Amino acid sequence: MTDVPFRQPDIHVSPAGSDTTGTGAPDAPFATVSKAAEACPGSLILVHGGTYGRIRLGPRCSGTEESPTVIRAADGEKAVIRCESGTCIHLVNVGNIVLDGLETEGGTHGIRYESTREAEDAPLAHITLKNCTVHGVRGVHGICVYARRDTLPVRDLTIEGCHVYDCMCGSSESVVINGNIDGFLIAGNRIHDNNNIGIDMIGFEGTARHPDSVSGVNPYENDFVRNGVCRDNIVYRICTEGNMAYYRDGGFDRCAGGIYVDGGQRIEIARNFVFDCDIGIEVATEHSPDDNPLFRVTDVRVHDNVIAGCHGFAGLCFGGYARNLGFTESCSFDHNTLADNSVGIAVQRSRDNRVFSNLLLGGETAVLYNESCRKEDLVNAIECNAAAGLRNGSGWRAEYGTLYPEKNDAADGYRSLLPDMGSTFCPDPETVELVQTKA
Repeated sequence: MTDVPFRQPDIHVSPAGSDTTGTGAPDAPFATVSKAAEACPGSLILVHGGTYGRIRLGPRCSGTEESPTVIRAADGEKAVIRCESGTCIHLVNVGNIVLDGLETEGGTHGIRYESTREAEDAPLAHITLKNCTVHGVRGVHGICVYARRDTLPVRDLTIEGCHVYDCMCGSSESVVINGNIDGFLIAGNRIHDNNNIGIDMIGFEGTARHPDSVSGVNPYENDFVRNGVCRDNIVYRICTEGNMAYYRDGGFDRCAGGIYVDGGQRIEIARNFVFDCDIGIEVATEHSPDDNPLFRVTDVRVHDNVIAGCHGFAGLCFGGYARNLGFTESCSFDHNTLADNSVGIAVQRSRDNRVFSNLLLGGETAVLYNESCRKEDLVNAIECNAAAGLRNGSGWRAEYGTLYPEKNDAADGYRSLLPDMGSTFCPDPETVELVQTKA
């Protein structure tokens, strides 16, 4: 006789349930996810259709690596967590947990994960947010992960298949991971119509800074996102127009990136479709190595993305935006297709990066250098690229690569006609239609 592994029964949550008399059985559901997760960690918790108040989950809700706590909308049912203010779903020092298919509406945050120094030895790993919908945020973040514990990183973080839209973020971001995070995947998400950055991977903001009592080490040694992948996302209509946090001298500073590495390191960004944003993809840091030698971005590869119609500033941008801000160095930008952006590639404070095999289609200017930066901080290899149909072709240098007079000489839509040039990924026709619609 073969031994069959023990499987815990599914736990049920319903607005018609009770946290007092409920057991989690189908005929006696709990009323709240918080109660179900605390009472039955390591279980599959099925959240039935209806509207719920805010959820808060702490360490006692953690599962194990072998048996994570899975909180999932019941098949075919719509579970909405709605709040007027505050955080709709707040997870603190939880590990081995999955949120799947839940919807949040309103609040200052949709889904918020935090680790803190109070986590002690709690396992901060295997955290998955997938297939969730976040909208109507009025205040800060759609989805955020703030890893504040300086001595233990958050590992194996996944944000996948989520839909984040209609978020008014002020000076914050639609989807952000920040602090001591080592190992992540952000994939297959759809993020659009928000008034600040779409996806942000941040370091050196002091989120996981060692306290002053820790001596002999760099206080920022763990305070950055690293070793991750951002791929297969669709990000569009990310713009600060109308966002009063960016109102300057009678106008709005159009500086919201679709995808932004702000101090992160050792990151791959690939196969994303980014369009109609202020900036398509940006790799930089807003801090200076003059203040701390760690304040720089290294080992980021941006490849095989399609970036289109970004008119706030540029399609692709790298380097600190002022002469005294942090470096981008030892990164590569290759095999991207940049179509009809005001500026194809903007080069700011940076050194020793390589830009090659990109295809630039249309737009006003192919490569723009930030003239406020020192010349020695603008030394990068921009070579073996191709451009076609530039409205201002006079700025193209022979060292950049080959210039073609018309776009159809080099591409069919977003698909390159040139070997080893431009993105090997091309968005499907239905996705391309989003460029012209408000879907």
